[in-house]
Amino acid sequence: MPNLDLPAFVPDRPATSVDASLRQALHACDRARECAVLWFAEVQRRGLYRDLGYASMELYVVEGLACSRNRYWQFKRLADQLEALPVLKAAVVDGQVGWTKAQQVARVATAATEAAWVDRAVSGGRRELEVAVRSALGRRPVAARRAEAAGQLALEVAPVAPAQVAGAVVGEIVDLSTNISLRADAVQLARFEALLEKARKLRLLPAGSDRLDVVLAGLEALVAAADASSATAPRPSAPTFQVIVQQCPECGAAAAVTQRGERPLAPAQVAAIGCDARVKREGAPNRSVIPPSVRTAVLARDRHRCTTPGCGATHFLEVHHVVARSRGGSNKAENLVALCGRCHRFLHEREGGIAPAQVDRATEDRAR
Repeated sequence: MPNLDLPAFVPDRPATSVDASLRQALHACDRARECAVLWFAEVQRRGLYRDLGYASMELYVVEGLACSRNRYWQFKRLADQLEALPVLKAAVVDGQVGWTKAQQVARVATAATEAAWVDRAVSGGRRELEVAVRSALGRRPVAARRAEAAGQLALEVAPVAPAQVAGAVVGEIVDLSTNISLRADAVQLARFEALLEKARKLRLLPAGSDRLDVVLAGLEALVAAADASSATAPRPSAPTFQVIVQQCPECGAAAAVTQRGERPLAPAQVAAIGCDARVKREGAPNRSVIPPSVRTAVLARDRHRCTTPGCGATHFLEVHHVVARSRGGSNKAENLVALCGRCHRFLHEREGGIAPAQVDRATEDRAR
């Protein structure tokens, strides 16, 4: 991708010179945006934001790059479109299709039609392409194009990071993911997308949330609403649900109990669960790792939100030890912070405890 020089601004120049400079600057803007989206897609595809110290792509963009959430969603949409259309992406990288044309093609192309649309973009002009895209969208509504015949909404649990799991070699990618597929007709898919977009505009979704997080949060809200109207409603700080985990006392390997059988957990998941769990040992009563009264106080102090800068999730909150108990950390409130499950697991994956910036932000919030 060639470097583009911006024209230096000089006032009071002739009209033709100003026009040429403006056109050059606009072209440079388009090329810069194209370049930024390609790099954005690379970071997202390879999960490089984790290497840079962030639990999600959104946190990296908003906190690390100091961009607005609106810009994040714009770039994500464009990056996702390029990843879903590899022929178009290759044409953009090679310089065959300009960025303005690429955005037009992405509006209408599918995996089956992208090659034909790329050929049209290469051989035709920009205005001609815009007319063709408008005509195609008029014949086939966007909702129907996305839904396909009987749209399938796939919810995937991300694989764990390189780690030693049940005898695997250190550094090996261990895939402990499970696919959950929900079939939807066109109306259901359109309804899902509309509600998802509305929730994002209202900022009801935490940073980095994916479709599975949205479905789980919706189910949690339904259960919490039912609990609130029940005569035996749990305490506000009590978990809405319980997950049973079996752990070997000798090797430390653990697995979650599901209706599909026991599913192994990654070391970071086991460590995060160990921070904030109720432990049952044979012949002994259940014991909370963190006393319930302390847990309640910590969640209230942190306003029932994840304290990771830029996250602020209010669902699936856990309590994390800033200094691990294995390193002498206590169960006192000053050594505890509220984190969402995603951020909690990420901190344990990095094996460095909570980052200084997160401690500083948590401390500032408590002082207010």
